[in-house]
Amino acid sequence: MRKIILPLMLIGIISFSCQNKSKETTNDVKKEEMKDSTKMTWEDLYQKIDPSQIPDNVIKLIGKEWMLITAGNESSYNSMTASWGALGNIWNKPISLITVRDTRYTYQFLEKNDSYTLTFFPEDYRNALTIMGTKSGRDTDKVKEAGLTPVTTPSGLIAFSEARMILECKKVYAEPLKKEAFIDTQLFDEVYNKAETSIHTMYIGEITNVWIKK
Repeated sequence: MRKIILPLMLIGIISFSCQNKSKETTNDVKKEEMKDSTKMTWEDLYQKIDPSQIPDNVIKLIGKEWMLITAGNESSYNSMTASWGALGNIWNKPISLITVRDTRYTYQFLEKNDSYTLTFFPEDYRNALTIMGTKSGRDTDKVKEAGLTPVTTPSGLIAFSEARMILECKKVYAEPLKKEAFIDTQLFDEVYNKAETSIHTMYIGEITNVWIKK
């Protein structure tokens, strides 16, 4: 019986050792890949497409998958998660339409800057988007907490390297929404109840660049 047990124990030890070596090898490969990715240029990571080639269902893209609105530059910027907005064509230009309350920290950056980015992520970044939408950049480093990596686009705007698609947009129109302009007054009452002290400002931006991760 001992003769049988001893070989089995040896096999188990060898198997465990091989598994550990395999894990170490996998971790080493991942570390090397991370090192390599830091050396990649923008062109290595993203390819430019025409706005008319955006492959997604826009209603699902914004309303279900969410996006990050980011304004500012490398020295000072802020981002927020949004599920309201649109992509389309106005004034013979490809445009994005976003709405932001003046109580949001990102609003200050949108007002001060001429351009902004919209970034879209794979589904496994849902928790990161939740953090970016529920915490304020005024008093916390929510980008770090969300595990996102800010990058500067060739145009000098801020986006995130984890994004699968990045839209760069130049503001062409901005105006606060007005209660008296709502034809559907019930809709206004549903969205902006009596406790609300402000409503959204609408920004229309010309889409100047669309980047898709390779």
